[in-house]
Amino acid sequence: MASDELPFSLETDLERRIAADPDWRTGADWGRPRSGHPEGAVKAHIADVLRNIDAFFSESANRERLRLIALIHDTFKFQVDPARPRSGENHHAMKARRFAERYITDADVLDVIELHDEAYNAWQKGARDGKWEKAEQRTESLLAGLGDRLGLYLAFYRCDNMTGDKQQDCFDWFLSLCEQLKSRISPPASEKQTLQE
Repeated sequence: MASDELPFSLETDLERRIAADPDWRTGADWGRPRSGHPEGAVKAHIADVLRNIDAFFSESANRERLRLIALIHDTFKFQVDPARPRSGENHHAMKARRFAERYITDADVLDVIELHDEAYNAWQKGARDGKWEKAEQRTESLLAGLGDRLGLYLAFYRCDNMTGDKQQDCFDWFLSLCEQLKSRISPPASEKQTLQE
């Protein structure tokens, strides 16, 4: 897939190598308009996330890492087997991580790719199922696992969640809960300030 076939530009050799991979190309073209993703194809969602990265984190030291996460995070939904539970190795985020491992050695980037929907999934426990205690427990586990990667995670979550027709309730809830738990975890001050603007 040539860069001019994409609704965004590729900036680095690594991005170009990833986008040249036939599996990535198939995943980027996959998708139709659906709840949370009225834009349809994954590549259109990636374009939206990349615009948000430029809008909120253009000067961030994590910009290049955020772009890599954006390029890969949802691109492997097409490989999920709908006849099996969408968890473990059959979850799109794990499939994305496995693909990313072919190109990326940065453990922080790989972990954020794998966990990118976990905050939303935790919020769903409360919002959809009414199990707010379980939602908070799931969030605490996520935060413990993220450790000092929380700033990168929050930055990506913000950029990913401000796309399509997604509501901001889940991000606001997660950020608020992070603030309540800040004695144990805290994103870098520069990322935290940007997230609260």
